[in-house]
Formats: sequence, structure tokens, C-alpha cells
Amino acid sequence: ARLSQSDGTFGPMASIVQSGRSACYSLLVFVVFAYEACVYNVVFIGLILPGVGKDDFRLPFAVVFNLFFALAVLSYLRARLSDPGAVPQSWQRFVSSVGDGLSIAPPRLEWQPGKATYCGHCGVPRPERAHHCRHCGVCILRMDHHCPWLSNCVGFKNHKFFILALGYGVLACIAAISSGFPELLASFEIFTRLQKGVVASKSQPDIPVLAVYAFLLSGVIALCLMMLLSVMLAAHLELVAHNSTTIEGHYDNMPNPFDQGGNLSNFAQVFGAFGLDWLLPVPPRRPMTDGVSFERTDQRILGGPAGQQGQGQGYGWDQELSAEKVWRVRYRVRATSKQSDKEGLFSGSWWATPTPCANQVPLIAQSSVLDGSGVKRTIIQL
Repeated sequence: ARLSQSDGTFGPMASIVQSGRSACYSLLVFVVFAYEACVYNVVFIGLILPGVGKDDFRLPFAVVFNLFFALAVLSYLRARLSDPGAVPQSWQRFVSSVGDGLSIAPPRLEWQPGKATYCGHCGVPRPERAHHCRHCGVCILRMDHHCPWLSNCVGFKNHKFFILALGYGVLACIAAISSGFPELLASFEIFTRLQKGVVASKSQPDIPVLAVYAFLLSGVIALCLMMLLSVMLAAHLELVAHNSTTIEGHYDNMPNPFDQGGNLSNFAQVFGAFGLDWLLPVPPRRPMTDGVSFERTDQRILGGPAGQQGQGQGYGWDQELSAEKVWRVRYRVRATSKQSDKEGLFSGSWWATPTPCANQVPLIAQSSVLDGSGVKRTIIQL
């Protein structure tokens, strides 16, 4: 289901304007998609290549372009239609169960590792790296930004699809321009001659003038898209390579506490464990985190329901009990059996209800080691 705006975030007129803008962005995107695909396949593959005697290139050119184009469109649709990562109900149940054992910090535009922060819009605590989107009206796990071209947020669950859409979009533009570059130059020459009133020579292929104009326009659009998407892709790849987001890229109160120390490890936080699924617009087959808590630079938690150990493995993110064990350690949940009345902002809130479930998870072992890069890490064995 699509996320809706929260009541009171916008006035009625502002909501109408926002919806109108989203509709215009969406219409423009789909018009560009349809135009580029139609012109390349119908005009370039169907008319121009046979007209210049390049029939042997039709099949390979069509396969390469349409493969990248299809992956770009599928990635775009997954990024647009997927839940970007709204805070799950399991987190709310966890907050309710631990009560006063969980410290709630005020939100700041700085790194706050291992801290649950209070959202003034939603009125509930949220996990680390989560932020409220005023357009979607909810808090999004590891939110990167709200993209008007998607009419959706880019967050924990669709960040991979967003990156793939940019990457395959660039590749599709490169395939279109490189395969049709000689014909684009010839089309430009025909266009300039027609503008000057010069009659086409007999050596020129017999191609309708309208097709020449359409192909030339598609080349200009592809060139502009390639430059725009390349800049965006480079910027986002740089952020992913450091396990950061667009929002977090401005934080400077401490070194990035979630940087895993290597590009491959940082990419795995978005794309999952390395595998062929990195290249496909599908959810990560082996995700390295659940979006509620994240591996720290100076801390590793080992152990899991299947007895597996290692970075980002064995936590059983799909099993709520195992996930809660990790959350209790990450958020330093205090052992408490009797809740005291809180004064101030959080007094009487639903998550501060006394409960006998707020018991701290016992640690089997805890030690400190130096990794290969010389960083001191605390190893916690559950």
C-alpha cells in the first residue's frame, strides 16, 4: 500500500499542489521512457539501420539497449512502488515491552549511534538512522531522501532499487548514444542542411524527415539524461561506499560510526551479501541488517539461532526474538523490573507502560580486538 500523508502535515491546498507536482513528474518520466524506447526500436532499429545498410547490427544493438532499458524501468518501478522502509510494528512492540529500559534521545542533525530518538510528528520513538518524511507522513528506516521523480522516499527497503535505476539508466543512455553515434551525426547534418534550404544529395539514405528529427531529439534527450544520471549516480555511490546517506553526509560531530572499513562491506549494507542478486532489481537475498539496528565500526555482535557467527550473519533478522536480542544490546536497554513515573516529555506515553518483559539479554562473552585496518572493535557474544 502506498504511504499517505499524516493529518496536519499539510493544508488542503498544499496537498493538492503536492499531488499535482507528483503527477507531473510521473507523467514526464513515463513520457520520456516511452519516447526513447519507441524511437530507438522503431526509428533507429526499424528504419535507419536498414536504410544505411547495417542490418547485421540490428539484433545485437536491440538486445543490448533493451536489456539495460528493461532493467532500468524495472528498477525504477521497484523503487517507486516499494515500501521505502516504514518503521515496523515489531519495533513498536519492542519499545513497549522494554519501557523505561530504553533511553529516548531528542533528534539532532548529527550521528546518534545506538540511540532511539523521539519523532515529534509521529509521537513515538524511532530507531537509529530513521527520519521523518513530511511528504510521506511517516518515519523511514535509514532514510536517504524523498525523491519527487519517484513520488516516494528512498530508504532502507528501496535504496538498492534506486541505485540500480540510476546505474542501468546511465548504461541504457550509453548504449543508445554509442550504437547510434554515426547516424546521429548524419541526422544532425541533414537537419542543418534542411534549415539552410539545401536539397539532400542522392547518396543520402531515403529516410523520412520526421524520423530524422525524432531520432535526433532522442539523442539529445539521451545525452542530457546520461550526464544528469551520471552525476547523481556518482554522488550516491560515494555515499554508499562509506555507508552513509544524503542526510548523514552533512554530519560532522564524529567519524561515521557505521563505516565498515571497506567499500565492499559498505555496499553490502545496502545490497546484501555479495552475489548475482546485486545486479537484479530484487530484495537482497542475504541482507546484512534489518534496518532497525546497524553494524557499528567499533562493535561486532556474534551468535545467532543457527549458531552462525560473523559480520552481519546469524542474527536471524526474520525471527523477531533473535532481532530483539540484538536490539537490546545495540540500544543499551537497561535491566529493570519496576518502572518509575517519568516527568516531562515522555510522561504517560504508551511505550513507558510497566512490563515484566524488560530484562536485559545476558552476554556470553565480551572482548576487544584489532581488525586488519587497526581499528579497535568490541566483540560481543550473545
